[in-house]
Amino acid sequence: MNSTLAPNEIFDRLQQTINGYVAKLDTYTDAQFAHKSAPDVWSLGQMYEHLYLSSSFFFIANTLRCLEQRKGQIGGKKNQNGDNIFKYNGFPPIKVAIPEVLRGPEPVAKSRDDYRALLANIIADTQKKVEPVLADAGEYKCLQPVFGWLNAHEWLHVHEMHLRHHLRQQKELEEWLKIS
Repeated sequence: MNSTLAPNEIFDRLQQTINGYVAKLDTYTDAQFAHKSAPDVWSLGQMYEHLYLSSSFFFIANTLRCLEQRKGQIGGKKNQNGDNIFKYNGFPPIKVAIPEVLRGPEPVAKSRDDYRALLANIIADTQKKVEPVLADAGEYKCLQPVFGWLNAHEWLHVHEMHLRHHLRQQKELEEWLKIS
């Protein structure tokens, strides 16, 4: 099963989600943005850093790799996890731990002002991929460790789904901080 949303629709949704994250930056104090409720729970700032890093160096990078036909292969299939996220147009409503083999150091948050610019760059970088994804035959794929082999269109869609997935985490952290 392939992504059923058109690349421009995926981009519109992605842009709307990121704009929501940017708007929320004004509702946090610096202390709230940096606060960790427990050693194994990210702060809002760490979540924003994760969104920035994963967008730039994983989702956008793999979309580009597929378009440039490098570090992947012609063909390949999604696994059951991959089939399911496209079937339901989203990640399951559960907390997902990054597999240990993929886990890097704990994210170090930047300032709220930094994320205004960084998230704007994510929108701009993603927008540049929409036309090439539309023109792509979709045969070249790169491996996504949890979902299987994805083409550029699917990487773009998973990027958007990932951003939406973290809205639940954001809401949970805001509730803990009593931010309305």
